[in-house]
Amino acid sequence: MRRLLVTLVMALLLGAASIWVMQSDSGYILLSFNNTTVEMTVWVGILLYLTATGLGAWLLLLFKWLGDVGGLRRWWTLRRSQQHGSKTAQGLILFSDHDWKQASTMLLSGADGSSMPDVNLLFAARAAAENNQIDQARMLLEQLKVSHPKAKLLADKTLAEMLILEEQLDEAIQLLQPIAASKPGDRGVLRLLSDTYYLMGDWSSLQKLLHDLNYYKAINPSDMMALEQDVYANLLSDFIPNPEFTLQEQKDQAGDLWELIPRRLHNDAELICGYFDALQQVNDTDRVQLLLVKTINKRWHPELVERFGQLETSAPEKQLLAAEKWLSDHPEDAVLLVALGRICCQLRFWGKARDYFSVALRLQPSADIYLRLADVHAAMGDQIESHNMYKQGLRVSLGVEDK
Repeated sequence: MRRLLVTLVMALLLGAASIWVMQSDSGYILLSFNNTTVEMTVWVGILLYLTATGLGAWLLLLFKWLGDVGGLRRWWTLRRSQQHGSKTAQGLILFSDHDWKQASTMLLSGADGSSMPDVNLLFAARAAAENNQIDQARMLLEQLKVSHPKAKLLADKTLAEMLILEEQLDEAIQLLQPIAASKPGDRGVLRLLSDTYYLMGDWSSLQKLLHDLNYYKAINPSDMMALEQDVYANLLSDFIPNPEFTLQEQKDQAGDLWELIPRRLHNDAELICGYFDALQQVNDTDRVQLLLVKTINKRWHPELVERFGQLETSAPEKQLLAAEKWLSDHPEDAVLLVALGRICCQLRFWGKARDYFSVALRLQPSADIYLRLADVHAAMGDQIESHNMYKQGLRVSLGVEDK
């Protein structure tokens, strides 16, 4: 701060001294050429001399630089690069604004002189695809792979995305599978494969891919969990016993499918319902009964309770005992009461079945419960009440209110 102050004071003193000298004795210079004379003060002459000298030095440096071919080339290259960079920037702005046609045109016009021509070609191809110019997009991606071999992987992934959007799934798989084999940890390729298998409904291939998707963290944890549940639910839903197997082999086939599912998902209600349906196909209801009791004891699932009531096992007495234990904690659960009524019907405990269905009807009237009560009354020989229940059930199903 002190140095700056001293510098300012010295500059002011020097300026004041210069002005005083100029005013006290400016002197003069006389120039004569032929019949022309020019007269000026000494100070003006000095100023003109310094200006001319500076201008001359600047022109000398300029001509020397322009005389250097490399310097001129660098200037021209820099100018072209700036122009193409401006086109690239404009193209990317148009791309973000979804102006696909103009974006592709601008990006291509700026590609030759761009510092990153692969970016120009890539986004130009994407813009062409978005504009439904698939052939143009393919051509640009092939051009990108030829001119920039290091960008081959990126070009192939971009082409795969286009094929998926165009629902050309078989071609997308043929393109992606070799890449996945050579680049097993590429998360982008894994995601594209996952999307393609999902759209194809190829749950078996997608199930085999789950390990890599999870290991390489290609999908965030919440989406990964949802995908796992979806895959295994569809595998169970699509289960068909091999007709060439024995009954025991078919049961093992269903059991193997269940064991394929991670144990942390074994309490998932949707998956258990899918397993229930699979076991029903192979008449292995005793196994699913044990699974349902174990799961419901841990956590109450109305949907599983409903499935429990639908079971026709070899030991319905044990089934009834298990369900009645739940009744103490859920005395007014209509789903449980209907399940109990159905189990009692298997055992021909018509009185208990009637009582359970009647309470359920009071809690949650439905045509289904009326019809079940009608069957129970018919089994008990009460045809009048059975007819009345059928009539009430029909009115409920048709949405007709009592008068």
